[in-house]
Amino acid sequence: MDVWIILLEGLAISILGSILHFTYAWSGRNKFVAIFSAVNESTWEHIKLALSGIFICTLVDVWWLGDNPNYWFAKSMSFLVPILVIPVLFYGYRPILKVKSCLPIDIAIFFVASFVSSAVFVWMMNLAPMSESGEIVSIVISVVVLAMYLSLTRFPMHNFLFRDPVTGKYGYEGHRIRKI
Repeated sequence: MDVWIILLEGLAISILGSILHFTYAWSGRNKFVAIFSAVNESTWEHIKLALSGIFICTLVDVWWLGDNPNYWFAKSMSFLVPILVIPVLFYGYRPILKVKSCLPIDIAIFFVASFVSSAVFVWMMNLAPMSESGEIVSIVISVVVLAMYLSLTRFPMHNFLFRDPVTGKYGYEGHRIRKI
């Protein structure tokens, strides 16, 4: 069962994130759609795509797995995975390979983050039940991640994670119109 959860959630996060990569442009740059879709090519917006997939999976898996005493702690830890894995792998491979970026590797990084997030989620649900302090930590982590998710596209920090490498801009202003 655990392997199936990892595979299904990892695949769902990957597919949802891939589709949401384009929905902001498809929506005519709708600000509501921007909450959960990528508005530019920055690292943050790709992290946000993974988080969108995880949040959507949460709406489904809470019904089947939510009675696990570690569910919310495991889910909060799974939120942290793409926030850490995507930048570490993305900014790690480029100097090693001496390339600016490589699309197949970038896509693979997104898939790796999605599946690792799912694996961490399942692994943590199988641990001994967390204490009350673990529940408090999970609430704090979840609230912080959700606040970042909801606000950092509208109010991006001006650093490398939020800078669109195509336009050099941040947040909504970083979006470029793609010609199809």
